[in-house]
This record gives sequence, C-alpha cells and structure tokens, in this order.
Amino acid sequence: MASRPTLTSVITPTNIITAHRICVRPVLALLFFIMPLIAQAIPANMGTFTLSTSTTSSNGSASGSYTTSAGATGTFTIVRKEMSGYQSNAIFTPGNNGIMIQNQSNTTSDRDKFSYTITITPTDKNSIHTIKIGQTSYNTGGNSEVARQSLSYTDFATNEQFTFPARATVLENPSVNYFFGAMGDYFMGQKLSGNSFSSNNSTVSPQLRIDDPNKNDLYYYSLTALNGNGNSSSFTPTLTNGNVTFAAGQKRGTLPAPATFENILKSTSTSPNNQTTYSALSTNTPISNGGSYVSYGIANSDSNYVVAVQNAKSVTLTYEGIMKGNSAIEADVVGETYNEWISFGVESKPIYVFSGSVFNDNGGITASPATRLDTSATFTGNRGYFNGVREDNESEITDPNLQVRLTDCNSGNDIPGTTPQTLSSTGKYRFNVFPNTLTVGQNVCLVEVEPSSWDYNIDTTANKKQITITRSDYNYSNIDFGEVKAENAALVLKKYQYVQDCNDNLNYTSINQSTTNPSTGFSMNPARNVEPGKCIAYKIEAYNRGNTDLSEVQITDVLQKIPTQSKFHLPLPEGNPAQVFSNNSSVTLDANGKIVSNDRVVSNAFSLAKVSGGPTLATLYFNTKYDTTVSN
Repeated sequence: MASRPTLTSVITPTNIITAHRICVRPVLALLFFIMPLIAQAIPANMGTFTLSTSTTSSNGSASGSYTTSAGATGTFTIVRKEMSGYQSNAIFTPGNNGIMIQNQSNTTSDRDKFSYTITITPTDKNSIHTIKIGQTSYNTGGNSEVARQSLSYTDFATNEQFTFPARATVLENPSVNYFFGAMGDYFMGQKLSGNSFSSNNSTVSPQLRIDDPNKNDLYYYSLTALNGNGNSSSFTPTLTNGNVTFAAGQKRGTLPAPATFENILKSTSTSPNNQTTYSALSTNTPISNGGSYVSYGIANSDSNYVVAVQNAKSVTLTYEGIMKGNSAIEADVVGETYNEWISFGVESKPIYVFSGSVFNDNGGITASPATRLDTSATFTGNRGYFNGVREDNESEITDPNLQVRLTDCNSGNDIPGTTPQTLSSTGKYRFNVFPNTLTVGQNVCLVEVEPSSWDYNIDTTANKKQITITRSDYNYSNIDFGEVKAENAALVLKKYQYVQDCNDNLNYTSINQSTTNPSTGFSMNPARNVEPGKCIAYKIEAYNRGNTDLSEVQITDVLQKIPTQSKFHLPLPEGNPAQVFSNNSSVTLDANGKIVSNDRVVSNAFSLAKVSGGPTLATLYFNTKYDTTVSN
C-alpha cells in the first residue's frame, strides 16, 4: 500500500508528493542616469531647429522639426496673432540654439501687443519635452522693451504623450545689466543734491518681475531732455509751478504725475505708486496657466532669462508693451514700438519607464494532465519552455485580479505618482515616472501581486525584481514575470513502490528500478492486497525538465495512518545525490539503531540544474513496514 503525501482517508495508491521549491533568480540591476539642468547663458540648450519648405515667415508663421540637446526629436509649428504695433512680417532665425523671432518695428503706433503660439509634436515617447522661452538665441545687438508677458498652455491628449499635467516655472532669472535706453532714466537716475541728479547710472538686477496689473507705472524719459541746465552727469531741471517739464521741442518720453522733482525718481518719490518697482521673480517660481509676468528692458547680449513649460502640447505667449514713453515719438505713448525679440526652444529629459508583462512561460506547450509527468524531449528539447523569457509563441496572462506594483524596496510603499496596475485586458504594464521622483542609489521594486486563487500558480521568475537607480539609461522594457499552470511545472515528481519481505540490509539500487509489477521491482502501478508485516520500499524521482535552475527544492511525504498504519523500516533512507537525505532530522534512530516511527519523510533542500540535453534528476529512497502492531 502506498504512503500518502498528506493526511487523508483515501488509501488507494497515489504518486503525488508534496514538494516545495523556490526558484531563485539573479537580482535584476537596472542602471539609470540623471541629467542635471544646465545653467543658461543667453539662453542655452534650446535645441536645434530646422525650418521646412512650407514656412511663410512673412505672415508670422513657421514650421519644421527640432532635436533637443539630449537627442529627442519632434516637429513644431509657430503661429503669430498680430494685435497691434508691429508689421505683418517677422524674421525667423533657426539654428542649433532654438528659433529666434524678430518682430519688426512700426513707429506709427503704440500699445504694442502680439502673441505667438508654439505647438510641438514629439516623436520621442520616452522623454518629457519642455518648451523654453527666452529673449534671444543668436542676436547680440539691439534690445527688448519693458513688457507684460502672459502665458497659457495646453496638455497633451492622453494618446499623444504622457498624462502628466503641463507645468510652467521660471528656470533662470539671474541679475543682469539694465539697458538705460530701454528702461528710461526713471530707473537709472540718481539724486545728487538739492534739485540736481545724474542719469544713466549702472543698475544690475533680475530681468523678470512679478506682474501687478494695477501698477502700469513704468516710465521712459530722458533726463537731459527736461527744461534745465547741465548734462547726464549732473543736471538741474527748471521747476515751473513746482513741476519739471520737457524743454521746447525736446519731449523724449512721459513724466510720472505729478511731475514734481521728488516724484520723477523712484528713490525720492512721494507717490505710493512710484515708490517701488515690481518684485523680482525667484527661480523655480511657478507660473499659472493664464498668468503673467513683467520683463524689463535688457540688451540682447545680456538677457538670459528662461521660462520653461514642461510637458506642454502648446504654449501661447502674449507680449504687451506697458512702459509709458517713447524716445522716438514726441507724444504720450504706452508701449515701445521698436523691434522685439522672442526665442523658443525645446529641452528634453528622459522619464523613467518600467514596462513588461506577465506571460505564460510554456514554450507553446498546452497544459494537460496527460503531460504532467512528461520528461521527454517535448519539454526538455523546447528551449523556450520554462526559461523566464517571453518568446513569440507565449502569450500574456490576463486576470482582473492580477496586479503589478512599483514600490520603494525599503518601505514597500508605491512610488509617488504611481498606482498598482491591473492586468485585466492586455497582460502588460507600463509605469512612467518623473525624473525628480527617483534618486540615485534608491532601490525600487517591481512586484507581481498574484490572485489568491488562479490557474497559473507556478512561478518561472521571482515575483519581486529589484532595480538600483544609478547613472545610466532611463528606459527599461521587457521586465517580465513568467508563470505556468501546474501541469506545466518544471519540477516533476514520480513515485515508485516495491513490495517485499522486510530486510534490514535491502539494497535500494540493486532493485529493478522500473517495472510494471510492484512485487518484482519499483513500479508506478498500485500495490494491491498487501499483507500485514510486508514492507514497501519507495523511490521518488525529482526531475527538472525546464530551462531554469531550481533551488531550495524540498520534498515531504506523509506516511499512511488510516486505517492501517505504516512505519519506517531499515535500511535508512538514501538519496542520489547523497546529500538529499544526509543528516536529515526527519528520520532518527533509537538507542538500538532502529528507526523511530516518525509520520513523514522530509528531504534536505537541494538544487536541480536546468536541462542540458535532458532532464536533471535527484532520487530519494525509503522503506516502510505495513502494519499497525509490528514494532521497529
């Protein structure tokens, strides 16, 4: 009568044995490289822009392609909506540092206002594309004026790029030299003594400023155009009824009101609206969608501010001159009417991409009870079977209760911005993670969360794969989890039995190893009508028929107890290789050298290498006596 693998009342012979195995896989170490943002200098890293043949710059539009400094590519279109103050034509200058737009002057009008919309279509799907805005990319002559710049932007559609919302920030806003010809002596003048002052004083400060729609009090005027005496180093205006005025025929700008001597300089102003300038914008300050900021007049050679809009499909920049006064027109005007420069660029930074699938690692072999014990070349000759690698003939596994998580290995928490992905329809997963979410040296884990009950209950890969973030690639695909059904398990256990008169010196290996009759040798056929006092020797063969090493295999077999009890009998259990049973604590001897009647046999943990021209094999032998009253 066969021994039982588990406690049960069924006494018919069986060849099923309980086995535990842990498939040990090498740790998957993925390497990553985090690229720092490069400091801007008249702004840099704007990308290489190429205009297409369909460009029509005469009406303020352009299109073409771009390549970022990191190698990401895409196409772009730029469309201008002319509002007032500029001629219809614009000069587009492409190159290896973005695309620069010079808007031509129209001195017959004031209140300058125009807008440009840049729309990008990335062809690289593994990077965050950032639209950048600066004053000029190439031109070192000329300057831009004081202006309010308003910003609006749109997100990509869910099927275009990423679902991350667009975000605008001030990337660079260093202190620079102010351009007195653009800013006016309202900013550059300095009181000397009494009613005299000097003009064209050097001022160094950030160019971008916090907008205040209620403070349109930025003025241009020339001090030496006032009615008075002196020069730019020392000038004393003539006061008429307490106010200063322009000399006849010398109106060069607009004076703040009231135009008292105290109010024409911010440092001495008694008017609350004139006492302070707009506050500087700090680096990394966010700009809301539809928000605005003020740019002060800086020479093109000095301007190096950058506004960055991350992951935006399109950005619309509206440029509006707000400074009162114009040196070229003897009238009270608002907004300069001279040339203005705007540059657009695109920078890219790879996102972390983790993708893969959960797949049936069956090598195309259909799971069937008929092949559960098959160790033929059907399995051992199939290099795609049970190898931990998804082959073309292996399909993904879909289950509404199957999930994959991306976690911090130390805390076990999901990486911020990610949620467990359910593999209900495709069997595939993909995590897109912002670069600043992960840090160099951090260990993240991809974790397969299996349902509590499902058909694919045998792993061919580990359920947790660790990734150490270091400086290397951002994109990692084909991180797959392999599974098979129980009938396609790589570990195959075959159980044989041999009925014989009890012999303490029985030689297991001298017995016929495979027969059809359990009375003549080891047989997988059932032993029937075994007489009490007879012994049954057992052989268990453990095969690895797969293409993955199996380690920590441990076999447990429970002896029969009901209705008739089996007990261990000499000779001692043996294994091939020997260590399978050596020093095994589950089978012990009493003081007389007899086997103590334990209720189960448990092997040592052992390994089975992957197939090499055929299955690898470990064999276990033990002997039992079939009787409830016979002692050892």
